[in-house]
Amino acid sequence: MQNLTPKQYLSQALAADKAINRKLDRLADLYAACTKSTSLLTLTPGGGHNDRAFEHRMEKYLLLRDEINTDIDRLVDLKTEIMKVIDAIPDEDCRCVLEKHFLQGKSYTVIGQEMGYTGHYVSEKCRKALKKVQVPEKTS
Repeated sequence: MQNLTPKQYLSQALAADKAINRKLDRLADLYAACTKSTSLLTLTPGGGHNDRAFEHRMEKYLLLRDEINTDIDRLVDLKTEIMKVIDAIPDEDCRCVLEKHFLQGKSYTVIGQEMGYTGHYVSEKCRKALKKVQVPEKTS
């Protein structure tokens, strides 16, 4: 695996958030499809074959749910690791800028407004803060 730059490493946090949200949406869609099948079964006289089809769909849902939960656990671990890396930076302003930009996805302009600085100042602060980031050797 190639080494990541500090910016690439920290950028994984927002990507992890987006991936978690997509996976949770997918899981909700799968569950909705299974429950929709359940309501159709109650309208079918005799059940039988439809019961087996429902069981098969539920088995597939449960397998996918377990896969998705494993993926989410891995992504949460990565985000937790990134938060610890940011927390290790001694300068409070640097930590704040990195958190707001890489964990919350805020622009330099918005961060500047919140912190009472210009967007350019925040951009420079972020550049300096990135030099202080210690990327762990083993990254996901």
